[in-house]
Amino acid sequence: MPKIDRIKAKIAFHEKMFFAALAVILAVIGWAAERYLIVSFWVLSLAGAGLFCSLAFAFWSYKRMKRLLEDLENE
Repeated sequence: MPKIDRIKAKIAFHEKMFFAALAVILAVIGWAAERYLIVSFWVLSLAGAGLFCSLAFAFWSYKRMKRLLEDLENE
């Protein structure tokens, strides 16, 4: 596989992972907004931790896609 095709495949993978992380973020926010009065503090804390991890992963995926796009331009 040529290097350009490999970079394009990596970009497509990270793009899918980025949008999956965004879906998780929106789902957790929606769930927490609906259930914040019903569930315990610990469950909300775990949801917040999951939200933070999803945000970090989305940020990392975006930075990785940006770097791969720059590599693709330089090829």
